[in-house]
Amino acid sequence: MKKTIIIRQATELDLDDILQFEFCNRDWFGQFLTEEELSLETKDHLKQHLSNNLKGLFYLVFSPDGMLIGRFNVQPLSGKSQALEVSYRIAKECNNRGIARYVLKRLLLLWSSYGVEEIYAQVAGHNNASIKVLISCGFQISEIPKNNINFESAMHDSFVFRWSAIGHSSFHLDPPHKG
Repeated sequence: MKKTIIIRQATELDLDDILQFEFCNRDWFGQFLTEEELSLETKDHLKQHLSNNLKGLFYLVFSPDGMLIGRFNVQPLSGKSQALEVSYRIAKECNNRGIARYVLKRLLLLWSSYGVEEIYAQVAGHNNASIKVLISCGFQISEIPKNNINFESAMHDSFVFRWSAIGHSSFHLDPPHKG
């Protein structure tokens, strides 16, 4: 039997695993997220999200042996019906294995089956891995805000990507790379 990763929606019971995942990968994520974004990963903030007090969903990605290796967050965009914003994080040791692409393609199918028409993602201009993932999943650059991400070292440009359900009724769903 082939071992595969597990993707499921997070619950409050996952809070400690998510906090541990964030703690273990903080330096890695800090290369692509601002200190402000990283500081939001507190027990209280995550608990609000997981208890559905805030609109949005967390999807967790587990290795075949049950280790949390990634998470995908999605929230509705205000002012745009049938539109979401997605963000994601994959553990450093699982980078460059195709996991983000594998999971995102499946989530895009799920969300479009619920009637979502557009999905947006914003990434730092130097986050080449995420840029590659988004493009391979059918996202296109919709804008390039200049100097809008403030890392401690300097201001950076970002890319806003847009995915449209129109024209994406099917995907070629490759398995993630073995590694």
